Amino acid sequence: MTKFSLTQAFLVAQALLLTLVGAAPQTRKYAQLHPRAISNTTNAGNITAAGTSNYWLATIDRQGTVPTAFGGSEGYKIFRNVVKDYGATGDGSTDDTDAINKAISDGNRCGQGCDSSTITPALVYFPPGTYVVSKPIIQYYYTQLVGDATAPPTIKAASDFQGIAVIDSDPYVDGGANWYTNQNNFFRQVRNFVIDLTSMPATSGAGIHWQVAQATSLQNIRFEMVKGGTGNAQQGIFMDNGSGGFFSDLVFNGGNYGAFLGNQQFTTRNLTFNDCNTAIFMNWNWVWTLKSVTINNCQTGIDMSNSPQNQTVGSVLVLDSKFSNTPTGIRTAFSTDSVPETGGTLIIDNVDFSGSQNAVVGTDNNSILTGGSVVASWGQGNAYIPGSSGSKIKRAEAAEPDSDDCDDENENATITRRSEVASPTATGQSEGFSVPAGTATSFPVMSNATAGAGIAFPTGSVGNSTGATCSAAAPSVSKSRIQQQLTAPTKAAALTNNGAVFERAKPQYEDVPESSFVSVKSAGAKGDGATDDTEAIQNVLNSATPDQVVYFDHGYYVVTQTVKVPKTIRMTGEIWSVIMASGDFFGDQSNPKPVFQIGQAGDTGSVEISDLIFETKGPVEGAIMMEWNVAEESQGSAAMWDTHFRIGGSAGTGLQSDHCSKNENVTTSFDPKCAGAFLLLHITESASAYLENTWFWVADHELDMDDHNQINIFNGRGVLSQSKGPVWMYGTASEHSQLYNYQLDGAQDNYIALAQTETFYGQSNPDALGGGFTPNAQFNDPDFADCTTESCKKTWGLRVVDSSDILMFGGGLYSFFDNYKQSCLDTESCQENMVDIQCSDNVHIYGLSTKASVSMVSQNGQSQVKGLDNDDNFCQTIAVFESS
Repeated sequence: MTKFSLTQAFLVAQALLLTLVGAAPQTRKYAQLHPRAISNTTNAGNITAAGTSNYWLATIDRQGTVPTAFGGSEGYKIFRNVVKDYGATGDGSTDDTDAINKAISDGNRCGQGCDSSTITPALVYFPPGTYVVSKPIIQYYYTQLVGDATAPPTIKAASDFQGIAVIDSDPYVDGGANWYTNQNNFFRQVRNFVIDLTSMPATSGAGIHWQVAQATSLQNIRFEMVKGGTGNAQQGIFMDNGSGGFFSDLVFNGGNYGAFLGNQQFTTRNLTFNDCNTAIFMNWNWVWTLKSVTINNCQTGIDMSNSPQNQTVGSVLVLDSKFSNTPTGIRTAFSTDSVPETGGTLIIDNVDFSGSQNAVVGTDNNSILTGGSVVASWGQGNAYIPGSSGSKIKRAEAAEPDSDDCDDENENATITRRSEVASPTATGQSEGFSVPAGTATSFPVMSNATAGAGIAFPTGSVGNSTGATCSAAAPSVSKSRIQQQLTAPTKAAALTNNGAVFERAKPQYEDVPESSFVSVKSAGAKGDGATDDTEAIQNVLNSATPDQVVYFDHGYYVVTQTVKVPKTIRMTGEIWSVIMASGDFFGDQSNPKPVFQIGQAGDTGSVEISDLIFETKGPVEGAIMMEWNVAEESQGSAAMWDTHFRIGGSAGTGLQSDHCSKNENVTTSFDPKCAGAFLLLHITESASAYLENTWFWVADHELDMDDHNQINIFNGRGVLSQSKGPVWMYGTASEHSQLYNYQLDGAQDNYIALAQTETFYGQSNPDALGGGFTPNAQFNDPDFADCTTESCKKTWGLRVVDSSDILMFGGGLYSFFDNYKQSCLDTESCQENMVDIQCSDNVHIYGLSTKASVSMVSQNGQSQVKGLDNDDNFCQTIAVFESS
């Protein structure tokens, strides 16, 4: 990705420092899904005395540790109570800023000057109360800020509050730099709070500065802001950059903007906005999926019209949402000849605009889609639908951009470690771009996408799958530029609930007593990163009853054989407790075996997994990190939240920069010492699964060693679903495996909103077939047999094989390198193919953005969508692709 200028990003932050504020959230009314959502009023909960609670998280014995052998410190405190341990009062009048920040920073943690660290985790707990702050609460790396779930505490900004936001996830320093590289700002949570800005002047304030990447979440937060008034500039969330990400179950009351958003890709679910001037201002993105948004009494619902002369918003998808007493639903800058061609792509699916005069308007307030009804399906952008031909709306020939439109810094940008994408700049005013009055000009630096014009690209064929090549020709599909009603896709009854696609909040077990939590350490597991804990964990799981919750105290639990997880179980971890696969049992890729086996084939039950990490200790070429067999006994009862798969790049894995650093200047071959796993997640045929905010990451760079260098970790496959459904994947990402990142094989009724991938940075040195994992016909792997070039033999972002009734609402599938070099970005040709559809029908893909893939979508061996036909602000984007 193009690296963003830190100076420019700083200017954006400076411009917004005086205009940021947040609002207090409230959850949607799905009683069966959200058993205890934060309300719009103070919650008495289980308070027994000031600053105390019966919530299990406040009272459970704390035994979490980080092994000293991995770099942990003796006596390091993982759990921190801001009142009992650090002297915060929560009395509504005392300034608690210093006490809270001390609770977060204590223990030589990863703050300013530290790029990342996994060995100094902190779970910072806020008992019920009102905590007054006069400066930002600085959230260090690998920190969870957790309010009491039974009586969410209030963090109240003082009337003289100074700073960018009440909670700051990535502070700016003089000169415009951030503490953390925003695209690498992983592993953090904030949940169960009321954030109150109402004592501040309406002209300033923000609730949360949320500049984050993967494995992050906001949940169950209410933002209280000043309502109405002249010059109101408050914002609930200010997000200026990052590579996310997921948040859910938020309520925004008042303010100018409920949420000011800018990030590469993001998924949000269950957001409510009340009495905001504008509920959501979309500053920039590549792709953003908004699910279950309720907007009440706002002037504008969603404004995605930033910089209409050169749009900064790539695409927005609005699903299962409702606008009430909000005259303007969505404002867009998309038009017949808007630039870039696919900028401002918009998909609307099952959205109730009964409370809006206009569902969609242009920048001149011209009505594009009238309100007053439910819109089943509507889109604008480039569409590829069988039987369609030509443009539905005429587009003028776009002029070549002036050389002044591309700044010199972007032209000479380089990438270090993870893809560092250009951050929003503050140069728009001088370049003639305009944004709404009172808004900071902020947009991503654009890729020079036209540089590839006239260049001859490689013409290698699509690399077909072993035994799954369709003899039938792909149907005729041509590009149409649309701004119109679409035929709504059919959604299986198993996927929906009360007319919308089913969703479910992560459980926090507010009503479960502490006595019902079973600690694996108390039951004999060590979690020291050395002891074999397989038997101890298996014994705990076998003996747990349905009313209990198996609790993994923070630690590193070595597993050397398959752990068989019962079909009915609840498991949660203490700030991402780590399960480490290790040993010869998982060493044979010709005979792969599961590490955690969730149920057995044919099982029906109820499984809840949250806040765990699965990784390896050394190479385990035959490990299936998780095999998911259980089918739901009730809708969504087999589920996993905030659980991540992290292969290499962190302490204790043995797959780090001291052994596995990249060297693009020599011929690279597979190194068995740097091998990861066979497959990260396998959802089997009879299983069903609800996944939310799960990241399947093969490390591209070092997190713990001082060099933080880029590394070569060779992992076979990402996510394989063979499920006949239902499967829901909300806010998932799968990155840097060798053969594919996602594969749906023989799948049916799988719903994805949104998915993000990156191709392994070292390919094609070696290519996908040289990455150590031989295609396995039993898993219907791609064999790339028809490829004639190295750029064809690269990681598939998504494969859909022998499948039907697949729905994808939002995809960001990226290829940024060829052998760690980026000259391929100049011609948008880092690889030949990204999405492969074979022998499948009723496949609906909406809001797909790819980067530097010559072919965006191939079907039955034939390229159907060319990247350079669909230029967007940085990626290439289409509104719709349908396979009938």
